[in-house]
Amino acid sequence: MSLALVACLLMAGSAFAEMKIGVFNSQAVAMDSDAAKAAQQKLQSQFGAERSQLEKQAKDLQTKGETLQTQVAKMNAKEREEKQMEFLRLRRAFEEKSRNFARKVENTENQIRQNMAQQIYQAAQTIAQKQKLDLILDAASGSVMYATPQLDITKAVLAEVNRLWKASGSKFPEPRTGQK
Repeated sequence: MSLALVACLLMAGSAFAEMKIGVFNSQAVAMDSDAAKAAQQKLQSQFGAERSQLEKQAKDLQTKGETLQTQVAKMNAKEREEKQMEFLRLRRAFEEKSRNFARKVENTENQIRQNMAQQIYQAAQTIAQKQKLDLILDAASGSVMYATPQLDITKAVLAEVNRLWKASGSKFPEPRTGQK
């Protein structure tokens, strides 16, 4: 739900005059919370040494490549081919190691994000109940984080969709082919 919709609700009149709405920014909470700071420290301690090692390997590989470039003219064909193959093998091994590292970091970050999202959702519900709010909106995403059951119109919308489906003959429209 966008903030424009909230503005419309607020202007709708007396039906919504008694509604209590809270708005917060989940991105700010996710970045500034103690949990987020602890997550950054965890990532650094868990992956910092391996990241540094990969960075060192990248520099070493770059140096080897530059050295190979300068020496290639002085080598015979067989030696040049052997050195180039060795360099390619080292580069492929490094790239594979880098991909595996990136996957490990990404998986850990995803787990942390999921945990944070759950904590934010639970916190929003707790605040809604403590402050007797009817609706909580996330300013970052424009989504509803909490709504009292009285505001839930899912069943009514479902009934209307079913009515419209039956009124249309319970058929999907034919796909348009672009031809007239």
